[in-house]
Amino acid sequence: MDILIVDDSVVLRKILERSLRQTQIAIDNVLEAGDGQEALEKLHAHAVQMVFSDVNMPNMDGLELLRQIKATQSLRHVPVVIVTTDGSESTVLQALSLGAAAYIRRPFTALQMEAALANVLAENPQAKE
Repeated sequence: MDILIVDDSVVLRKILERSLRQTQIAIDNVLEAGDGQEALEKLHAHAVQMVFSDVNMPNMDGLELLRQIKATQSLRHVPVVIVTTDGSESTVLQALSLGAAAYIRRPFTALQMEAALANVLAENPQAKE
């Protein structure tokens, strides 16, 4: 499975990648983007099976990225997992109403990440392909 990690912090992208690689889920390639605009460019250039995105980023935030992914015919099938410190109820509800496959609050453990991934893959079997 190829994934895209979207966060304006290089350090947090690396932490998330390390956590994902510690799960029992087979991950092949990991692409990275520093904001939603860069993420959209990468999504149009590379096929990925899942996106992990922060909410608060410059240029284009994670909610707008999610909105644009779900509005694009060729991308709407890609599950988007929101991974952020913003755990406000309004942000969680907005992300889920926009089509987020899961919402994970930081800090998280590898076990929490694996459980969320397993749920997303169970609900989105095409993400494994």
